[in-house]
Amino acid sequence: MKKSRIKIPEILFVCAVMLFLFAAGAFTLMSMDESFSFYENRNLAEVPAFTVSGMLDGSWFSDVETALQDHAAGRNISLKLKTWLNLHLLGRPVVNDVVIADADLLLPWNDFEYPHDPETLTAKAETIAAALQSHMEVTNSCGGYFLYAAIPCQYVCYEDAYPAYLNNRADYTAKSADALFAALEKAGVPYVDMYSVYTENGTLRATSSLVDNHYSITGALEAYRAVTEKWNADTGSSYPIPQAEHYEWVTLQNPYLGSRTRKLCGLWTSEERLQIVYPKEEIPFRRYESGEEITPVIYSLPTDDTSDVLYSVYMGGDNRETRIETNRPELPDIFIYGDSFTNALEAIAWMDFDTMYTYDFRYYGEKTVEELIRTYQPDIVLCIRDYEALLLETGNGA
Repeated sequence: MKKSRIKIPEILFVCAVMLFLFAAGAFTLMSMDESFSFYENRNLAEVPAFTVSGMLDGSWFSDVETALQDHAAGRNISLKLKTWLNLHLLGRPVVNDVVIADADLLLPWNDFEYPHDPETLTAKAETIAAALQSHMEVTNSCGGYFLYAAIPCQYVCYEDAYPAYLNNRADYTAKSADALFAALEKAGVPYVDMYSVYTENGTLRATSSLVDNHYSITGALEAYRAVTEKWNADTGSSYPIPQAEHYEWVTLQNPYLGSRTRKLCGLWTSEERLQIVYPKEEIPFRRYESGEEITPVIYSLPTDDTSDVLYSVYMGGDNRETRIETNRPELPDIFIYGDSFTNALEAIAWMDFDTMYTYDFRYYGEKTVEELIRTYQPDIVLCIRDYEALLLETGNGA
């Protein structure tokens, strides 16, 4: 009987496979230090602590598998390659949960939904309105004015741009907005519906981004103007109405990496550019983040004209607690709370106040809205919510 021989090519192949597996494992372990996926805009899963109960019910193994997948070697390269193939080779209409509406417009994928129950939406709206009514009453007791502003997000502005076979959420948009505004009117809470304002002004699409969920800074200015007009009308005040000619405008030449183009790994080219505004005359100010004084800047700008910029250029992105002081005690104080839709408006509003306080209650939890209002006693309290979050109770909803 002949003895089997292991051939040299076979040995080399086995060694190559083992080397590949070792290298992949090593790079995966090295990438465990990374905690955030830039293009997916999310935190990566962490390796869970071992528990006997987790081992017995299988959850520990599942969590470990998720963590290894999130930190797999070459994951970003694979993600980019998959995105490129789906975009340019297969021409899929939806890639990475982004709807390719046309050559310039990128919209979010919306899950398919059953028709929304008006009674359920009404109940949610009344809960939100009751919380806002309480905020209003506390504001009024401190001598201030409370106002709620609803901002249409991108998919609302471009409802009719969705292919007929996809969900544009028109049913949810109409029913949730109607329910909330009816509840606010019943509760006596002042509000501004910017969808109606933009539509009446013919600026609904012009104020929305083509590649991001947020409005442009021109949309933020229009919202700020509507807020000021409502404030004056309800209180008999005569605060100056902000106009475009009051500011110096700068168009950034940097490529704009909106939330949609970001999810496409930056492989989609857009001609959209961000704008920023400055006061025509310099206004000295001091800026504080979570009580600590920082460099007094309003915009987070790159050092060149070629680097990508994000919507976070405004105010440096979402901040848990910001205070800007301009040392002009003759001017009123403003307190703003909400999600990321406050950022671009903050970049304009600070110029008109002695002190501007802003809070994002997704990240801040030490005190409630009403405790802070009692502490600062601002002249105006402004809650800003986008249409997607009108009936959301968590974070800044109540």
